[in-house]
Amino acid sequence: MLSYKIKTRLLLMVVFLCIIILSPSVFALSKNQVALGGIQLDASLTYVNSIYGYPRKVESNGYFWKSYYGNGFVVQSSSRRDEPQYKRGEYYVDQITVTQNNGIATPDGAYVGMKEVSIEKIYGEPFSKGSFENNTNTYMYFAGTELLSFVAQNGVVTEIRICETD
Repeated sequence: MLSYKIKTRLLLMVVFLCIIILSPSVFALSKNQVALGGIQLDASLTYVNSIYGYPRKVESNGYFWKSYYGNGFVVQSSSRRDEPQYKRGEYYVDQITVTQNNGIATPDGAYVGMKEVSIEKIYGEPFSKGSFENNTNTYMYFAGTELLSFVAQNGVVTEIRICETD
């Protein structure tokens, strides 16, 4: 029979190991939560255009495209020429940024213009939270190598961004 001291130490060790093992997933989202306006990272630009029409403005350096769909909705994409699973000549979403309340939201309903306090109500504690000058705060959530970030100023969300971090 194990003594009370040994049982207590074993229990504490198991709890400690569980905390270590589970801690990275405490702040993690599922990849399905990292999308804006129904578009996930790695979607083809052709797919984006089929939903939102052609962008009103495009900037390109030949490898990266920055497509402006109007009202603060910007999609950055690139060609994946060296990766066989991607179609040659097609561009794929690397980043989406929304900076205006334009109806674009995350799958969980977060949108530019909502109250800052809603971020943690929807997603829980962020992986990283920063406070800056001008009453600006940032919230970062990860789903593997994908990032969902929020910028809030004066208590209101002013920017939502999704991007790949690797």
